[in-house]
Amino acid sequence: MLAPLALTSDEVTTLDACSHYARHPRQRRRAQAVLGHHRGQTVTQLAAFFAVRYATVHGWLSAWRDDGLAGLLEGQRAGRPPKLPLAAQKK
Repeated sequence: MLAPLALTSDEVTTLDACSHYARHPRQRRRAQAVLGHHRGQTVTQLAAFFAVRYATVHGWLSAWRDDGLAGLLEGQRAGRPPKLPLAAQKK
Protein backbone atom coordinates (compact mmCIF):
# COMPACT_ATOMS: atom_id res chain seq x y z
CA MET A 1 0.00 0.00 0.00
CA LEU A 2 1.31 3.42 -0.93
CA ALA A 3 1.37 6.16 1.66
CA PRO A 4 -0.63 9.24 0.62
CA LEU A 5 1.44 11.69 -1.37
CA ALA A 6 2.68 14.73 0.49
CA LEU A 7 2.42 17.63 -1.96
CA THR A 8 3.51 21.21 -1.54
CA SER A 9 0.98 23.99 -2.10
CA ASP A 10 2.69 24.82 -5.40
CA GLU A 11 2.38 21.20 -6.55
CA VAL A 12 -1.31 21.15 -5.59
CA THR A 13 -1.89 24.37 -7.54
CA THR A 14 -0.03 23.00 -10.57
CA LEU A 15 -1.88 19.68 -10.49
CA ASP A 16 -5.22 21.43 -10.04
CA ALA A 17 -4.56 23.55 -13.12
CA CYS A 18 -3.41 20.47 -15.03
CA SER A 19 -6.53 18.54 -14.00
CA HIS A 20 -8.69 21.28 -15.51
CA TYR A 21 -6.72 22.67 -18.44
CA ALA A 22 -4.29 20.02 -19.70
CA ARG A 23 -4.44 19.48 -23.42
CA HIS A 24 -5.17 15.77 -23.25
CA PRO A 25 -7.95 14.11 -21.21
CA ARG A 26 -5.65 11.29 -20.09
CA GLN A 27 -3.23 13.82 -18.63
CA ARG A 28 -6.10 15.53 -16.78
CA ARG A 29 -7.17 12.17 -15.36
CA ARG A 30 -3.65 11.37 -14.16
CA ALA A 31 -3.43 14.74 -12.39
CA GLN A 32 -6.81 14.12 -10.74
CA ALA A 33 -5.58 10.73 -9.51
CA VAL A 34 -2.45 12.24 -7.96
CA LEU A 35 -4.55 14.90 -6.24
CA GLY A 36 -7.01 12.27 -5.02
CA HIS A 37 -4.21 10.21 -3.54
CA HIS A 38 -2.80 13.30 -1.85
CA ARG A 39 -6.24 13.91 -0.34
CA GLY A 40 -6.39 10.42 1.17
CA GLN A 41 -8.02 8.18 -1.42
CA THR A 42 -6.47 4.75 -1.78
CA VAL A 43 -5.11 3.34 -5.01
CA THR A 44 -7.96 0.82 -5.00
CA GLN A 45 -10.56 3.59 -4.68
CA LEU A 46 -8.93 5.60 -7.45
CA ALA A 47 -8.76 2.56 -9.72
CA ALA A 48 -12.47 1.93 -9.19
CA PHE A 49 -13.34 5.59 -9.74
CA PHE A 50 -11.37 5.87 -13.00
CA ALA A 51 -12.34 2.32 -14.09
CA VAL A 52 -8.74 1.23 -14.58
CA ARG A 53 -6.55 -1.44 -13.02
CA TYR A 54 -4.75 -0.96 -9.72
CA ALA A 55 -1.43 -1.23 -11.57
CA THR A 56 -2.41 1.65 -13.85
CA VAL A 57 -3.03 4.05 -10.96
CA HIS A 58 0.10 2.79 -9.23
CA GLY A 59 2.03 3.59 -12.41
CA TRP A 60 0.60 7.12 -12.52
CA LEU A 61 1.64 7.74 -8.92
CA SER A 62 5.10 6.28 -9.52
CA ALA A 63 5.52 8.47 -12.61
CA TRP A 64 4.63 11.52 -10.51
CA ARG A 65 7.10 10.54 -7.78
CA ASP A 66 9.88 9.89 -10.30
CA ASP A 67 9.37 12.71 -12.81
CA GLY A 68 6.83 15.16 -11.42
CA LEU A 69 4.50 16.76 -13.91
CA ALA A 70 6.59 15.50 -16.83
CA GLY A 71 5.72 11.94 -15.76
CA LEU A 72 2.02 12.66 -16.31
CA LEU A 73 2.42 13.97 -19.86
CA GLU A 74 0.91 12.13 -22.78
CA GLY A 75 3.65 10.28 -24.65
CA GLN A 76 3.81 8.50 -27.95
CA ARG A 77 1.22 5.78 -28.35
CA ALA A 78 1.45 2.61 -30.35
CA GLY A 79 -0.80 2.16 -33.31
CA ARG A 80 -1.17 2.47 -36.98
CA PRO A 81 0.26 5.66 -38.48
CA PRO A 82 -2.24 8.08 -40.03
CA LYS A 83 -2.97 7.77 -43.74
CA LEU A 84 -3.66 11.47 -44.22
CA PRO A 85 -0.79 13.83 -44.94
CA LEU A 86 0.08 16.25 -42.13
CA ALA A 87 -1.54 19.19 -43.94
CA ALA A 88 -4.89 17.39 -44.10
CA GLN A 89 -4.92 16.15 -40.49
CA LYS A 90 -7.23 17.85 -38.00
CA LYS A 91 -5.29 19.97 -35.52
